[in-house]
Amino acid sequence: MYLKLFDSVKITKGAKNSVILDTSNGFLKFIPNAFFDLLSNEHQNYSVLKKQLDNESLETLEEYLKFILENNLGIMVNSKKELLSFISTPNFSESPSFVDYLILDINSLYTLNDDLIQQICNLKIKYLQIRFLEMNLNEVIETISNIKKFNKSNINEISIVVKYDLKLLSFVKENHFTISNKFLHFILHSSEKQDFQTLDHIYFTFIVNNIEIPLSCGLIDLKNVNLNRNFYLESKQHNSCLHKKISIDKDGNIKNCPSMIESFGNINDTTLENALNHHEFKKYWNLTKDSIEVCRDCEFRYICTDCRAYTEQTHINKEDLDTSKPLKCGYNPYTGDWEEWSTNPLKQKAIQHYGMQNFINKV
Repeated sequence: MYLKLFDSVKITKGAKNSVILDTSNGFLKFIPNAFFDLLSNEHQNYSVLKKQLDNESLETLEEYLKFILENNLGIMVNSKKELLSFISTPNFSESPSFVDYLILDINSLYTLNDDLIQQICNLKIKYLQIRFLEMNLNEVIETISNIKKFNKSNINEISIVVKYDLKLLSFVKENHFTISNKFLHFILHSSEKQDFQTLDHIYFTFIVNNIEIPLSCGLIDLKNVNLNRNFYLESKQHNSCLHKKISIDKDGNIKNCPSMIESFGNINDTTLENALNHHEFKKYWNLTKDSIEVCRDCEFRYICTDCRAYTEQTHINKEDLDTSKPLKCGYNPYTGDWEEWSTNPLKQKAIQHYGMQNFINKV
């Protein structure tokens, strides 16, 4: 007898624990590393194995197999021929576009002009995030009204990060049919309560905490893990944050991420395409968690969004890439414990390096 895990089920081994997850329904559980070693050998004949175990070990094995079957994570098959008949797609399928994601930080009504809109359309961007900084309500509403110009573009989703305002919320709800035909996700921070709402093709997320752009970026937490199958497969081959991403910060500087220091020109005097063609723009795109200190030993490494903008500033590899652990991660894969990252004494030097002392005091 052989155990066949379903194609949506993934297992990852860490220094202390392993995790098993089902990317089709969000199932996530810790399992012992010994169980990972067993599950990772798909050709294990369990009929033979059971005959080799003592009673206590056999009882443990039966419990593990029952756990798999009861949670609909796999099935038992009777022969290797039947096992080999299953078709799996273990590799990430690259999209044909050169770049997929754009983050746009806005502090002026004129940032999202017709020229930039045309550039975004020409690049066939799929996911656009617009983050509003300090702008008055009328400017925010006018900019949001402008996103209907993306109706005929390749964009699948537009997310909008903006401070909660009842008048803004009312405007969106009253005009939701005419604002855009794309899927819209409004992330409304500094709200009175945590909540979410849906309205046709619009999703509203209400967040109590203030989002301070760009310093709020890069927070790594168990509740933020991504159990999407495509994300998991992409993370095994590429950087889980920066791959196929381009950004424009509040000053118009074109970067891989708005929080990163390195700029590849300014949108006022160069194009997104020219910035993408810079020989160093994609240098972090293929840096996986398997190459990052501490993360390489973490069981969450393929479902966790990386951060190269804020790191612990401890390691540089031979390609001169920062391979330090993300600064805003409080998980220790060697002990299996989570702690508050901002109070860790080993992170204080990096916190000072990024000038985050005041930001942390506000959180």
